[in-house]
Amino acid sequence: MAFITTTVTEWAPVFADERCARSLLQQLHRTVTHHQLSLAAYVVMPSHIHLLLGFREIEKLSKVVQQFKSLSTRQLRPLLPPNLIEVFHRNARFQFWKPRFDEVIIWSDKQFRIKVDYVHRNPVKAGLADEMADYPFSSAGDWLSDRPGLVPVDKEWLWLDDSDD
Repeated sequence: MAFITTTVTEWAPVFADERCARSLLQQLHRTVTHHQLSLAAYVVMPSHIHLLLGFREIEKLSKVVQQFKSLSTRQLRPLLPPNLIEVFHRNARFQFWKPRFDEVIIWSDKQFRIKVDYVHRNPVKAGLADEMADYPFSSAGDWLSDRPGLVPVDKEWLWLDDSDD
């Protein structure tokens, strides 16, 4: 399992636009399905996304994230408001996402639970929702109220090592 964060260039608040947030989640669903990943938790914030993804082969993490970023850029570009388009032009190239992403490999159930909580608290902490389960671009509803989110999640992730509980 990996905790992944990737950010829009210049922290532009693209996903404050509901169409863009939904488009990103549609691409996330396609990516998870295509690569047969386990999506345990997600949240789309105005300028970035946090994911908890399970991989059969963790060495494919970088390739999968780069592919997701590339495909989501193609989906999102036509939806971007004109005032934000110029933010993404760099050296005659269009660069929607920052080139890198952050990842933390999750090794235990305790670490996993901490990251799920962090993901779901993010919108409340940022003032985007009063309650975690109320934020529509998050898996919190799946976890806290059994209300399906926009992308199916795997809440049955099993750990080989629970020794640090």
